[in-house]
Amino acid sequence: MRVPLKIVRHTRLPVWPAWQGLALVALSQMGPLRGIADGLESRFGGRVCPISLEPQEADPFVLLVHHRHAFRNLDFLRPVFSAAIMPEGFPAHPHRGFETVTYVLPGRGGLRHRDSFGCKMRYGNGAVQWMTAGRGMLHEEMWDVDGEFSDHELYQIWLNLPPSAKMEPPRVQLLGDEDSVRDVESTGDMNVRVGGYPTLELQDGRVKVRYLADSSGVAAAAGGPDAAGAVTRSPVTIAHVTLEGAGTSHELSLPEGWTCLAYVRSGSVDLGGGAVAAQYDMCYMGRDGGALHLQSTDASGADVLVLAGEPIGAPVVASGTMVMNTQAQVDDALRAYQAGGFGIPWDHTATDDEWRQRCEQARPLLRRS
Repeated sequence: MRVPLKIVRHTRLPVWPAWQGLALVALSQMGPLRGIADGLESRFGGRVCPISLEPQEADPFVLLVHHRHAFRNLDFLRPVFSAAIMPEGFPAHPHRGFETVTYVLPGRGGLRHRDSFGCKMRYGNGAVQWMTAGRGMLHEEMWDVDGEFSDHELYQIWLNLPPSAKMEPPRVQLLGDEDSVRDVESTGDMNVRVGGYPTLELQDGRVKVRYLADSSGVAAAAGGPDAAGAVTRSPVTIAHVTLEGAGTSHELSLPEGWTCLAYVRSGSVDLGGGAVAAQYDMCYMGRDGGALHLQSTDASGADVLVLAGEPIGAPVVASGTMVMNTQAQVDDALRAYQAGGFGIPWDHTATDDEWRQRCEQARPLLRRS
């Protein structure tokens, strides 16, 4: 059984709504009131937690971001914030050399996506967008504030690519169903795969495991589908585990030598060896011991995101949104981006017709990148 090397609570930042997040940050600094702040964030939103991961301890994972936000019509400060400080989302920006895995929590609102290869979509409520940036692309991620949900919560994971895959053509995998993946449009320049991911219910429903990807084969061995979740470029298992009630436990079998990280979204869990992780803790597990043991120690249960994968073992040199193996490769990526090789940027207020025109103009540049 694996044991934790360290358990860390990373900084949570105020945004969407920022005024609410600021109040939560202040409350969380008051020692015993931190738990109250965490509970209010979980219920009402207002903060984001970006976790930059060290390559040596987290390979192949580069970044984990936990978003919990709310966009309510009666928030009178919302129009001022979006007009004067920052828009409600992330306008067109470049990526090269890695994958973004965006998982919207079930029952939460999601994102509207447009990219420089002429692909657009809406997804939320349990859906996963697995986007392989490869040799380079632009994409826009704006919160789907016109959808049926005003509460938004998701994880975004940056997953490194092996050196041999860093310059492959971009592609997108959408995992979900007709209620969580909508309005998918592609010109044909982007390879888009739409599918699903397995969910296992164990111990009379007290344990639920959603396998976004499962290179370890656990889902198939437990009776799930043979093709479990996303197709990956290196061996990776990403699982969302929920444990109902105190004392409920589950073990995820993982290959020896794999990296393993566990992020506690709610409740608290016993990780073995007397180590207990609370809400919003990130647990860095050892690579020895095979299985990851999780046992809820909270009457309300526990909710945990597990990131596990075989280390790639290559050097990591990152600059902004480029993740490569050498500084020369990063410099080349920046030159390609500035020359239009990732596409021609568009404003987030652009209509779909205006965005399509930019994609059409960029096609010759993209083919030469």
